[in-house]
Amino acid sequence: MHGSLETMRGHVTIHDHGAMRLHDYTAPQDGLLVHSLIVEGPNQIVLFDAQFLLAYAEEVADYIARLGKPLARIIISHIHPDHWSGLAILARRFPETPIAALAGVRDYIERNGQAIMTARQTVFGEAVAATAMVPQEVITPGEHVIDGIRYRFEAHDEGESQHQLVAFLSDQATLLAFDLVFPRNVHVFTVAPFFDHWAAILRHLDAQEFDTLLVGHAGPATRADIAATIDYLGTAREIHARTASPEDYAARIKARFPGRAEPGWVDFASLMLYGVINP
Repeated sequence: MHGSLETMRGHVTIHDHGAMRLHDYTAPQDGLLVHSLIVEGPNQIVLFDAQFLLAYAEEVADYIARLGKPLARIIISHIHPDHWSGLAILARRFPETPIAALAGVRDYIERNGQAIMTARQTVFGEAVAATAMVPQEVITPGEHVIDGIRYRFEAHDEGESQHQLVAFLSDQATLLAFDLVFPRNVHVFTVAPFFDHWAAILRHLDAQEFDTLLVGHAGPATRADIAATIDYLGTAREIHARTASPEDYAARIKARFPGRAEPGWVDFASLMLYGVINP
């Protein structure tokens, strides 16, 4: 164990569904408020996403260890390293646990992961992983049952990320939307010009039946945040069409959404949107 719950810097919200509990770990601000979703079944645990900063991946690993059940699988939701850099810690702490992702996510990390982490280390130093961990297993879209818990996995391309997993926990009426939905009090990571298709994905999600919405950054989130994200994307598309530099884009976005927290996210995302740095 590396720390106690009392000294943990991240925050955990527990959604209790009887035989299943969902532990939603959120990193502090310096960890980009990234979520790791820990699904605790009657006998096993499934983890979605592995954090960006290694210190918070350690907190997630400590929390899982305290639950006292084997970690059956780690699932990476999409290609962006703020959700998989921490695999360097999780793979060491749980060496027998397979790491899984959609085929497109796995292939992207295999092709680009090491270059991305080398670039991120120039900014974040040893706070992030030096080596990219590539998922070994492929998640196929459709119905899955893990430890008696029913999941419906969907694959969506050209949203916030080039490749994105969505998970419905059918019996718990819960949607794990990850980075497709952002709470309306924070800025949205617009790192690729998929504005219209991303909005179409969100309209599809909004048409589904669910009571609880869990996302990839900040929160908590509600169904109303889907419409708010669509509105943000429409504005971002208009601004992107009229600007030629990341600095101009970021300034205009922040001016249009002055009440949203985390303006630094816009500065960083705009560098990816305009190809200055890789995702």
